Amino acid sequence: MCAACGSQVSGLNGRYACGVCGWVNNWAEGHTVLPRAEDDTDAPST
Repeated sequence: MCAACGSQVSGLNGRYACGVCGWVNNWAEGHTVLPRAEDDTDAPST
């Protein structure tokens, strides 16, 4: 449940976001290390 508005939230690896009000939990609450930008194979080339 969203900490701000009580709506259902979705997430991945312990990081959650609310599509209704925009609330997100702190990145440090996740279960894994965030990937580096250099590891993103789908990123557009500059």
